[in-house]
Amino acid sequence: MDKPEKILITAMKNEGPYILEWVAHHKVLGFDRIIVYTNDCSDGTNQILRRLQDMGHVEFHKNRVGTGGIHRSALRQARRLPVVKEAKWIYVGDADEFLNIHVGNHKVDDLIEATPGVDVVSIPWKIFSNSGRHVLRDKPVTQQFFDAELDYEHGGAGRRFVKSLFRQGELYLRFGLHNPHPKPEFQAAMFRSVPGGHAKEPAPFGNHVSPPFGLEVAQINHYAVRSTQAYLAKRSRGRANHSSQTLGTDYWDRWNRGGATDETILRYKDEVDAVLEEFRSDDRLKRLHRKSFRWHKALINELLKQPDYHELYQKLLATPAVEFVGKDRIVRERLSTETIHTTGEQQPES
Repeated sequence: MDKPEKILITAMKNEGPYILEWVAHHKVLGFDRIIVYTNDCSDGTNQILRRLQDMGHVEFHKNRVGTGGIHRSALRQARRLPVVKEAKWIYVGDADEFLNIHVGNHKVDDLIEATPGVDVVSIPWKIFSNSGRHVLRDKPVTQQFFDAELDYEHGGAGRRFVKSLFRQGELYLRFGLHNPHPKPEFQAAMFRSVPGGHAKEPAPFGNHVSPPFGLEVAQINHYAVRSTQAYLAKRSRGRANHSSQTLGTDYWDRWNRGGATDETILRYKDEVDAVLEEFRSDDRLKRLHRKSFRWHKALINELLKQPDYHELYQKLLATPAVEFVGKDRIVRERLSTETIHTTGEQQPES
């Protein structure tokens, strides 16, 4: 194929049930190459990615973790790849994040066209709660969770993390998880835009953005917790950038943000479903996906037999989603969309 112009780089660990949807979504957006690094996977993630690589959908690498931790190691290795050096645009994203573009035909090319002359396009996160869903189900994430944090203009949080699409070149000290880190001699001349906010004046570099910013051009749908059961599996896996942190109710309360319904990502549903159908037509890939999903269900059942996980699960079931109005955290009435068993015997997934 021709040299890829738009490359997506990510790092994963035990993301098996979510890989097919995530890859399908970002292929629909128009990324020419998806490069995935993994480490210490035990749920079939590597096998799924190898099969996707054999089918021509991703480029899969084992992460050699060195100084700086898991993500920084993966990005350092990716930057050395010839295909990355030759690309025009780079985007770094995580498996629980879905780029959601609101302009044009909702593709990466439309985002680039909407931000002419820009070196770095930084797109703010929009956090989604568990939407009252507790059971891990074999269904696309973007078709389950629609309870999102409030927009800033309606009283939501002002300071937000971003993810960035940026021009390739010898301008950077390193690629970052949230934005590239420019060399000091180039930074002053670089234009970093937060579309909808800092659209005409360069935004300062950093992992966050503060107002003015808007979401009318693009947003990152960030499903930080997914379902309550999925959160238990996430706790068991551990965090990549904060490996010493044990996930509990504090993390849940911080990232289980809701308050507004956002279904805009369903604009991609038909196209994503078509790619998923292509994936599932491959018997081997279909079996690998189902095997990974069953692995996660079995893990959750085992975790719920442990007193600390069982106690955490009971607390989360009774914890409402929260919304942030300015800097104030306001507890909302708990969403209740599922009736579940909490003894470790889970309802059949639909």
